[in-house]
Amino acid sequence: MKNNNLIPSNFNNSYDYWVFDLDNTIYDFNLGLFRRISQRMTDYIKNFFKLSHADALNLQKDMYKKYGLTLRGLIIEKNLDPEPFLEYVHNVSFDDLKIDLELKKLLSEIKGKKSIYTNASYKHAENILTSMGIFEEFEVIFDIKDSNYVAKPDQKSYLIMKEKFGLDDDKIKRSIFFEDTAKNLKPASELGMSTVWIENDFNKDEANDLKEYINFTGSDIKSILNKMLRH
Repeated sequence: MKNNNLIPSNFNNSYDYWVFDLDNTIYDFNLGLFRRISQRMTDYIKNFFKLSHADALNLQKDMYKKYGLTLRGLIIEKNLDPEPFLEYVHNVSFDDLKIDLELKKLLSEIKGKKSIYTNASYKHAENILTSMGIFEEFEVIFDIKDSNYVAKPDQKSYLIMKEKFGLDDDKIKRSIFFEDTAKNLKPASELGMSTVWIENDFNKDEANDLKEYINFTGSDIKSILNKMLRH
C-alpha cells in the first residue's frame, strides 16, 4: 500500500467528501452478516430457476465473477426482475448489530459531507444504519438502483456516483473512499479519490496486487477514524 500506517495528519482539513461502502465496512467483517445475505442469494436462485443447491451456487459465483455483482449478471443473462430478488436476499436478521455510540461519535467529528456508496439496496442500508444508530450521520445513500444496477467495480457505477454526489474534478481530489473489497478501490483511485482498505483475510491477496491504488489501511472503521480524527 502507499501508506500501510495512517500518518498523523488533519484529515478533516484534507477531505471534504467522505464516502463509505456499507457491508463489511461500516460494521465488523467478522459478524458474518454478508454471509447470510449470500446464502439467501443462493436460495433465491435455487428456487427461482429450480436448480440444485450446487448448480445455484455455481451460477451465483459465475455471475459475480463476470459482472462484479450476482444480480447484475442475472439481469443481463437471465432477464431477472431485480426488485423481488433484492427484497428476498436482504431480508435477514440484524440482531447482532447494536447501537454503536463510539462510531456515531467518530462520524459526528467528520466536518465534510458523509455518504454511503453500496451495491445493496437503500432499504438494506437504512436497516443497517438504523440498527447501529448512525443513519442520521449520512447525507446521501447511493444504492444499486441509483447506479441502474451497474455495480462496483464497473467504472460506469463510479461515474454515476460522482455525478450524484456532485464531485467535479476538483472536488473528487478532496474525497476519500472506505471499502473492504480491494478491487472496488481501483476505479475510485483512478478517478482521483483517496482510498482506504478495511483489512480482511478474504481480500488480502487482492489488496496486495492492487496496493498502488490503496492509500491507507486499517483493521476496522473505528480504529481508522480514530487515527484520522484524533491527531
